[in-house]
Amino acid sequence: MNKPGNPRSGHRSTAVDQAFLVSILSGKGGVGKSVVAFNLAEIMASTGTRVLLVDADFAAGNIHVLGNLKAEYGIREFADGRLSLAEAVRPFAPNLDILASAVTGPSEVLGTVHGAMQTARLLRQQAAGYDLVILDHGSGVSDPATVLASASDLNLLLLVPELTSISDCYGLFKYLKKADPQVNCALLLNRVREEGESEYVRVKFGAVAERFLGTAPGFAGDLSESDLIRQSIARQRPVTAIDPEARVVKDLGAVARKIADQYLRPRPAGANPKINIHAAAADTRG
Repeated sequence: MNKPGNPRSGHRSTAVDQAFLVSILSGKGGVGKSVVAFNLAEIMASTGTRVLLVDADFAAGNIHVLGNLKAEYGIREFADGRLSLAEAVRPFAPNLDILASAVTGPSEVLGTVHGAMQTARLLRQQAAGYDLVILDHGSGVSDPATVLASASDLNLLLLVPELTSISDCYGLFKYLKKADPQVNCALLLNRVREEGESEYVRVKFGAVAERFLGTAPGFAGDLSESDLIRQSIARQRPVTAIDPEARVVKDLGAVARKIADQYLRPRPAGANPKINIHAAAADTRG
């Protein structure tokens, strides 16, 4: 296997010389999680942020399909130690590398809590050349995914303005908070069609969460419903390459700026969350 290359130099470095980890999760499938992760990573990279996009859907990843990349190797080889991160990634665009999950089916390493913990540790250790690591999770809840969420600095919970999606997202938020009360979550609403829809979902979700859980997630923004997304998937290109002035591109840019302004600032030493904080992994703390 040829070494694809190292992260390109960028404009920012953190005080602790570690990448900021953002997980993108959803309570159910079909809400556009991988598409959002792909396009958000591309837009943030275009601003000079050094980004690694990780396909953390270990059973059926498709980030490489969205980017029209060949992916004979990736996250599995990195997780089990056969390849270093620099060897396992594929360059996609300036400041953007992709760690693909091209092999379908369960993984003996990645499908376990211990494997997820080890993968999180390896990312922390080897991704220092990046400013931002975006992890595109599989849908739903699982112990390995919860470990990665607990290890992340920020978790974007993607949902659409439909009752089933809102309900599933609430269940996901409840599950994550039960596993780790300190987990940092923010809602990201996709496929918004009407004015006021986003505010309604945010307020109602927050009220229910505060009432029954005593805490509510933050709010990262909303993304408009757009046929451009379908076009970008069909063409295997980012939305910015098709229509950089589209409303959904501006929405993605607003989310990217919010993440950069509120989270991608130099952090004091010791500010990163611990890896071994999920209850299912208590026996592996050390």
